[in-house]
Amino acid sequence: SRPPVERRLATLGLAALAAAIWLPPASAGTFTISPLRVDLSQATPAAALTVRNEENVEVVIQVETLQWSQADGQDVLEPTRDLVGSPLVFTLPPNGTQLVRVALRRTPDERRELSYRMVVQEVPPPPSPDFTGLQVALRMSLPVFVAAITPSAPELQWSVTRDADGALIVTANNAGGSHARVLGFSVAPVAATTPALEQPVAAYVLPGTARHWRFDADGAAPAAAALYRLHGRTDAGEFTMELPLGQ
Repeated sequence: SRPPVERRLATLGLAALAAAIWLPPASAGTFTISPLRVDLSQATPAAALTVRNEENVEVVIQVETLQWSQADGQDVLEPTRDLVGSPLVFTLPPNGTQLVRVALRRTPDERRELSYRMVVQEVPPPPSPDFTGLQVALRMSLPVFVAAITPSAPELQWSVTRDADGALIVTANNAGGSHARVLGFSVAPVAATTPALEQPVAAYVLPGTARHWRFDADGAAPAAAALYRLHGRTDAGEFTMELPLGQ
């Protein structure tokens, strides 16, 4: 019989083949961007990115700059004139590259980091009359951070609570002056013998905001306890702490 790894690969291959049979054909360009994050400051108010067409057909690209904030743990994107990209629309030749500049048009904040998003998106051509598949436009959203004139580090304050439905809520409140990036964490009662719950998805917590993660009570939440152990990782490194259950 086949080894377990070969059997798993064969199963994945059959699944991919089935998906290819049942899904309609899709049309999309492919481009890459470098770097994937922009850091600006009073001393460095502009930066440049390279957009590369990975296909052998030309691709039309559109650039948009947006103000980025967070409310109730959700990202909020709004039009802004603080930031400008150039060019805003351009055509990438087959396997060609384009330099895109992004520049700050305002003075950085005195004490708090500013955050924006630069959205780079393919503008798909009109489909041919005989095209019956699905057109997919590739869209990439890059974070743009503007350091404060007097910068300060992020300061995450963690807490655990339960809501009215019994779900466990883990909250990270950023009381610092710059963003934090939570790369993942696990949570479990200190005295638990069951495996900890994992939250592996990376997320930004902007300064002055909080992000919440909810673990449902339908068997996915840790057992009720008065004290929980949180182990996680951020851009600053790993951490472990014990948190009492709050109200």
